[in-house]
Amino acid sequence: MHFYAITIEPRSPFGTPLKGDTIFGQFCWQAAEHGGILAGGLDHWIAEYHERPFAVFSSAWPKVDVQGSVAIRRPELPLSFLGEPDATADCAARLKNRKQNKGRRWLLVGRDFHIRLTWDNMLSDKEIYSRFTDALPADERKRLRSADELHRRPVSPAVQQHNTINRLTMTTGKGEFAPYVVENSYYPPGLQLMIFAGIADEACGPDALRECLTLMGRWGFGRDASTGLGRFDVTGVEELNLPPSTTQNDACLTLGPCVPEQDFWRAMYCTPFTRFGRHGAALLYTGKPFKNPVVMADEGAVLVPHPGQFPQKPYIGRAVGNISKAQPKAVCQGYSLFLPMCMPAQDNGGHHGSTNR
Repeated sequence: MHFYAITIEPRSPFGTPLKGDTIFGQFCWQAAEHGGILAGGLDHWIAEYHERPFAVFSSAWPKVDVQGSVAIRRPELPLSFLGEPDATADCAARLKNRKQNKGRRWLLVGRDFHIRLTWDNMLSDKEIYSRFTDALPADERKRLRSADELHRRPVSPAVQQHNTINRLTMTTGKGEFAPYVVENSYYPPGLQLMIFAGIADEACGPDALRECLTLMGRWGFGRDASTGLGRFDVTGVEELNLPPSTTQNDACLTLGPCVPEQDFWRAMYCTPFTRFGRHGAALLYTGKPFKNPVVMADEGAVLVPHPGQFPQKPYIGRAVGNISKAQPKAVCQGYSLFLPMCMPAQDNGGHHGSTNR
């Protein structure tokens, strides 16, 4: 399996977050529609997916400086595991610091992909935005830093009004014709995102991978692509080497949502979420467009294996089948690429127990 860093630049708002499992789904759609992307065809690789994934995508992460540092989700560990950055005996000051620390939801990762769990390496939305704008020309930097405080972050939410017109009355109304709002994600102009991908050597090369992502960005990603959402440009596809694990590593930090293997992990620190998937294209009109829900561990999960059982493959998790009544062969990417890390030392020498946050 070869690994690639795919750099994209958003050109429109997004109706669907750029999470790894959704990127995998759209990759499969492009492979189904364009026969030259996957050698041997999509059906061949889907048949082997449960034992041998041909593609594993991470979620998209902001590039924050000219050195190529990437801001990924801070590990989902309790704050007590990470220690107090400013030790103080004053209770009010400790509570204030704790609140600020909760806002440091990004972890900086350099080109060596080494995980440093120190508070100076964990940044808030505003700090990430400041690093990103530091690299811009002076005029552009001034314009972006004068934006409303709500939008001074790497990705900001905004609601958009939608109307459904009753063609008999030519106006909105009640029930299914009532106006409603949806939430979209907006990225600041010039921000680039990085997607990490593990691709089976004989399945797809870098040129075909770039072609597939280019088509995806041209047609639009996710919800409301037909109205102009989800557009992006592919600005680079670079082969890379993910760091191998060492004897000191005792945990895995996931780069995308996953479905952890049963009875393999000694402890799991994660935020669970439920993926309510839906088919697109021709399968949208089968009368069964909605997929079965899948409970996943969101990106940033920390999975701790038993001693001597550290994963030897570059990905963890498992494939999920039986998710569609319209397409029996459909699968969900329950795999995730990961970065090896070391669990923080506990002062009390306590046991790392399983938890969901």
